[in-house]
Amino acid sequence: MPAPAVVTICQPSGIGKDYQVGPGTGQLASLDLVPWDKLVAGDTVRIFYKDTPYRGKFMISGNGRAGAPIRVCGVKSPTGQRPIIDGQNATSRLNLPYGNILHETRSVIVVKQLSNAAWTAFPSYIQIDGLDIRGATPTNSFTDSKGVVRKYDAFGACIWLDRGQNITIADNAIHDCTNGVYSKSTNDGDFAVTKNILLSNNHVYGNGVVGNVHQHNLYMESVNITYQFNRIEGLRAGALGNAIKDRSAGTVVRYNYIKGGAHSMDFVEAEDFYAIASTYPAYRTTYAYGNVIVKNGSEGSVIHYGGDHSYSTPGSAWGEPIFRKGTLYFYNNTLTITGSMAQLFQLSTTEEKAEVWNNVFNFASTVTYPSLRATSEVNTTYWKPGGILNLGKNWSTTTLADSDPWHTVPGTVTGWANMIKGTAAPMDPATFAPLSGSAIVDKAQAALSAVSAYPVQYQLDMSTFSGKTRPQFGTAMDIGAIERLSN
Repeated sequence: MPAPAVVTICQPSGIGKDYQVGPGTGQLASLDLVPWDKLVAGDTVRIFYKDTPYRGKFMISGNGRAGAPIRVCGVKSPTGQRPIIDGQNATSRLNLPYGNILHETRSVIVVKQLSNAAWTAFPSYIQIDGLDIRGATPTNSFTDSKGVVRKYDAFGACIWLDRGQNITIADNAIHDCTNGVYSKSTNDGDFAVTKNILLSNNHVYGNGVVGNVHQHNLYMESVNITYQFNRIEGLRAGALGNAIKDRSAGTVVRYNYIKGGAHSMDFVEAEDFYAIASTYPAYRTTYAYGNVIVKNGSEGSVIHYGGDHSYSTPGSAWGEPIFRKGTLYFYNNTLTITGSMAQLFQLSTTEEKAEVWNNVFNFASTVTYPSLRATSEVNTTYWKPGGILNLGKNWSTTTLADSDPWHTVPGTVTGWANMIKGTAAPMDPATFAPLSGSAIVDKAQAALSAVSAYPVQYQLDMSTFSGKTRPQFGTAMDIGAIERLSN
């Protein structure tokens, strides 16, 4: 499946109205002057860079269409700086019909239906790009749509997708919020499911809450969601959340740079809309490929797949019965793990499986017991933790074992004989490209037929954190996320 092109040059569509916000003559001076509740297909809100932040917040509620989305975009400075949308001391548009005050206190930008619209209404075909979005934290205040000064909620996001379908979030800097981006889905009906979500080329960092495990850089619960070409870096100092926490159906994570987090990728149950999510076959299938992951292994397992609410019983509407119970396809990724310990995969039960091939698992010398798997806490009367993990051809440091000497992990691992092991990292530490003559050059195996719709076609340019077509030199693809640049 090719990576979809995302247009991020901020210009009018030529179809709808062109609203300009900026310091120039004839432009709207502040965000609260935009008629947010009146936007229709083809309308563009262009926010021009200025030296000081826009202290505003807003809601997008309209319906674009394919080829004519409602677009809110940043016109960058000559040196490429994004206009800043700062939630601190921000002002909402007066009488903008948010509805419940929670929809104002949670976010800088929210996508949801107007409170005076039909219950089944939802926004569609929305694109948000080219902005620096920050400041939705409980320490900050704003003026709401009724003129009242309030604090932000303890659980919110820079961008909160409460309801909406066909939404693109691209080329933004997203930071200093409780969650960076959050998407919500419920069992009320298809209209209440966030669907067809693309997160592309964003720089997401510095989110989360100190001492709290429940807020993350990205926290998504949607149908058909793709994370691609994003640069996802450390959370706020002292925050304990994940880089990506995903409760979706139809999840694809590809070509991202992911650094930090308790888990780099946390794929767990559709907690709030399982009745709908489970009707999608894609709930049982997750793809993660072409990613570069750098992580302190002492902070948690790298990849968690299955669920995070345990000790239920068969037939329950929560916990183990609603876990993913499917297959994680994890291929052509490059991992560098630091810290004093490391566990790569944490599969919740033996009803979860991972197919793992063409990856580089590089451990720093400080890691005492590099481990392939970690166990999970589940109700062992009915479920066995550890999962089923099938190894194809991968490269790892020589010391990789299934687990540390004191914590045997149940479940099943096959394919140990396929592992290529070495003592020194086979790739450049800065670019992650294979070193000439290393054991990962031309050694990739053919992809499983199950991922034929998701071939490895791109890779990250680590100097710009942008995507580019992945070349192939020699007789086969190189193992890992990055192909060498020449023979």
